[in-house]
Amino acid sequence: MTTRPVLPLLLRMSAPAVVSMLITAIYNAADSYFVSSIDRDTGSNAAVGSIGVIFSFMAILQAFGFMYGHGSGNYISRELGKKNYTDAQKMAVTGTGLSFLTGLAISVGGLVFLDPLARFLGSTETILPYARDYLRYILIAAPFQCAALTMNNQLRFQGNARHGMVGLGVGAILNMGLDPLLIPRLGVSGAGVATLVGQTVSFGILTMLTFTGGNLSMKPRLFSVTGARIAEILRGGVPSFARQIIGSVATILLNYALKTYGDDPIAAMSVVGRMTMIVTSVVIGIGQGFQPICGMNYGAGKIDRVLSAFYKAVLLSTGVFAVGALVGIPFAPQLMARFVSGGAVSVGVRALRYQLVPMIFSAYYLTGSMMLQNLGASLKATVLAVARQGLTFIPLILLLPRFFGLEGALLAQPVSDLICIALAFPLMIPETRRLKRSVCRTAA
Repeated sequence: MTTRPVLPLLLRMSAPAVVSMLITAIYNAADSYFVSSIDRDTGSNAAVGSIGVIFSFMAILQAFGFMYGHGSGNYISRELGKKNYTDAQKMAVTGTGLSFLTGLAISVGGLVFLDPLARFLGSTETILPYARDYLRYILIAAPFQCAALTMNNQLRFQGNARHGMVGLGVGAILNMGLDPLLIPRLGVSGAGVATLVGQTVSFGILTMLTFTGGNLSMKPRLFSVTGARIAEILRGGVPSFARQIIGSVATILLNYALKTYGDDPIAAMSVVGRMTMIVTSVVIGIGQGFQPICGMNYGAGKIDRVLSAFYKAVLLSTGVFAVGALVGIPFAPQLMARFVSGGAVSVGVRALRYQLVPMIFSAYYLTGSMMLQNLGASLKATVLAVARQGLTFIPLILLLPRFFGLEGALLAQPVSDLICIALAFPLMIPETRRLKRSVCRTAA
């Protein structure tokens, strides 16, 4: 990790993360595709709309999984770089245990208040029955999803991203395989059952994989909650948590802005979100491959390798975004028509094209946020992490629809992206200059 050529190492570390993220994005899109068959039978877009509504809740679960995973994982990578194996293993078990318990608490509370929760997430009265059926099974799966995401990230920070890919990948593929079998029989509940089975299987596989290949194994006796460990988890995980939780709030507010215009815009934006997620997931995977390289080399004092890996990750990610735009912009009508019908197609085409253009230039701030986490610059990392869907998107989604109606709601995300691209430079440039000075001092 600290000696191999940077670009081949980055590609090797990114590949499993990209595959696991891509599989997750594709199975989310597959849920929408197979659920759309229900809408074709009923002549509406309510079932697909329910998937979009519940997506904001799944982002909350991801927020906790990522917080515990990134927080404990950043600490683990630094300690492994220093060869402090015992502390690293205790942190791995504690982070995963806390993640599971948090998911369990969310599960119990959500099942008690199922209907109010579905309404709070932005369900219309026509979407509510479908949202209720789907959400029930997502809640049951919550502790397994949170813990699986945490273990996946911990494995990645240990340099064993391939194991994480296998764990999440098998569950996601199983989910996709069950969708066409269960949805025709159980409706939207079938999509929920498929997700529950997939998440539970992923949890089981990841737990077993921690006992192989030199990984930090999940031995319950090592579970040890201390103030210092909680502080480390929060320090390294709050930027990820903030990014995800703010994203969930932003999606809920978007649903509220769209529900004024009926089910069609909610369904359209649900599909657009899944399409852009496929592209973004590749970039996030590259960033996740970069993070252990950054953390271990920073811990080992090899700052030149940190900078080299960062710039290469940005270039690779920019290329991915450019390819996504070249495919998505001209073929937007054909893509949307596979998932929704009627007026939702036109809404989705405009929204997809609006979002793909600024994404081409977004790699610097997305990768930069991840690097700041590894460097321990938690305040800057948090600001950059929450800017896209918090500091900028939330005010925009509250203001633009008042002046421009539905079009304002569709433009909120791309305008937010443009602002974040500009914000990244004053936050990142001082950090990269500090690292460059450190390299110069070392060389001298």
